[in-house]
Amino acid sequence: MGLALKYFILKVPFMVDMLQPICILLAGIITLGILNHNHELMALKAGGISVMRITAPLFAAAIFCTLTALSMAQWLLPATQAETNRIWYEEVRHQTPKGTIRDGRIYHKGEHGIYTFIRPGLDKNKFTSFSYTQLNQDFQMDFMLTAQEAEWQNGIWTFRKGQLKRPSHKAEPLYTIKLFDKTTFNLPDTPADFFVPVYKSEEQSISQLYNKTRSAGENQQMAWINFNNRLSFIFLGLPLVCIGLPILLIIHQKWGRDLALAIPISCGIAFVAWGWWSTSQSMARAGHLNPLLASWLMYLIVCPLGLWLLARQDKV
Repeated sequence: MGLALKYFILKVPFMVDMLQPICILLAGIITLGILNHNHELMALKAGGISVMRITAPLFAAAIFCTLTALSMAQWLLPATQAETNRIWYEEVRHQTPKGTIRDGRIYHKGEHGIYTFIRPGLDKNKFTSFSYTQLNQDFQMDFMLTAQEAEWQNGIWTFRKGQLKRPSHKAEPLYTIKLFDKTTFNLPDTPADFFVPVYKSEEQSISQLYNKTRSAGENQQMAWINFNNRLSFIFLGLPLVCIGLPILLIIHQKWGRDLALAIPISCGIAFVAWGWWSTSQSMARAGHLNPLLASWLMYLIVCPLGLWLLARQDKV
């Protein structure tokens, strides 16, 4: 029970992070809706105060909450996510990671040696820049296998364009090297053993995600996608509140109702925005859309549109 309680308490920052865009939208909608419902908005407008000036504190609060979420993503979430992932994967599911990822390369401690490689797709058993070093009981090299490409298929390891290096029993040379264009070789481990914690990206701060974009090698495109994905989600509450506030006022003008319709419609707006954002991210991961456009195009369209609609309310 203590472990479960610790897990759920440490999950609170993650849940706050996931809910903060919709919370910003609903907070702005309900605040302005109450002002409108009590005719306070009408009184303020009658006093010569513009709608943009009235809603300025709401935008300031939205920006403050967004910056708070950004600070959490940089300093708090990495620590809480690392601990909750450790509890779930190691203590609950008993999956102890034997590998790590550094600069786009995977390093894995196998049964008798060390693997290092690049795995372009975690769902495929194909590898590039593959290297395996087998050690004896004295931690000396038995052999080293390197290959430009490696593939595990039908229970067989196949390697292309590489070399096999073994210690020589003679004084000179120290090693014997055999080159090959294509060969098969029995290794003590399979890709199923390469449990590398893919959830580690959840434990990275904003600055760490950005640093990966500068040193990710062949996976630099994916690093850019992950960085823009994370950053754009944190700021998602701003376009939501930009479009949600004028829609509340338009609904009140047309149907004379505010919160009764505005809250369900606001939830619908949030769902549409989330769908737009998620679809764009999927297209970016598939290589059909630039990561910057996928993450920020909605902001460039929705924010100006929402502010324009809000400014028009002074003329109504």
